[in-house]
Amino acid sequence: MSDNSVIEFNNVTFSYDGTAALENVNFEIEQKEFAAIIGPNGGGKTTMLKLTLGLLEPQTGRVSVFGTAPPAARGRIGYVPQQLQYDEYFPATVMDVVLLARLSGQKKLGPFRAADRRAARAALDAVNLADKADAPFSVLSIGQRQKALIARAVACEPDLLLLDEPAANLDPTRQSYMYELLHELNKTLTVVIVSHDVGFVSKYVEKVLCVNRTVALHPASKIEGEIASKLFGKMEVRIVDHGQHS
Repeated sequence: MSDNSVIEFNNVTFSYDGTAALENVNFEIEQKEFAAIIGPNGGGKTTMLKLTLGLLEPQTGRVSVFGTAPPAARGRIGYVPQQLQYDEYFPATVMDVVLLARLSGQKKLGPFRAADRRAARAALDAVNLADKADAPFSVLSIGQRQKALIARAVACEPDLLLLDEPAANLDPTRQSYMYELLHELNKTLTVVIVSHDVGFVSKYVEKVLCVNRTVALHPASKIEGEIASKLFGKMEVRIVDHGQHS
């Protein structure tokens, strides 16, 4: 493990009821990298996220986050789920949703501190959503909701941002804007996303983890048709020509 290691999987195996989800997985992600975990549904991508968050423990091998066990590192991780379960009739503003990230830092129940509100506003600024702070969360567009969820993850002031399919329900234009936003956040954070979309991801990331029970690590520029075919079979995928990306 290097001094700059953020996530390390060392010979990790995990099974559900005897069925292997991951086998002998080895990889390392370092500080300030923008990495993507790609692969087919059921290939083990979400399992890798849960192991990184400490929600699961490997049957064999070791997972390390910032040089320690994942549960001990949770305070340094911001997480964006693929979907948010919420009651659309509950009168929560965008600011209310983002402030939820600060609850883990509260030593006792009570009003949010000024520092919490500053962090939440800074996070909304970072995702260009400050003008919606007082708007009901329920009236936001799909893209705006996703930005709000990213702001919530950023408001806890993490060193690592994990995102599960952050652009899954967005049209291509909004997907592009979303990845530009993540690219900007990557200037100060390590960013790891889960995606099945090879095309949009490979334009922005430096490192790609191709997951289908086992894991192969590639530079983003090496994700070509043959690799994608091994991962996705006959499924149609989009490949990006890096020669056209500045």
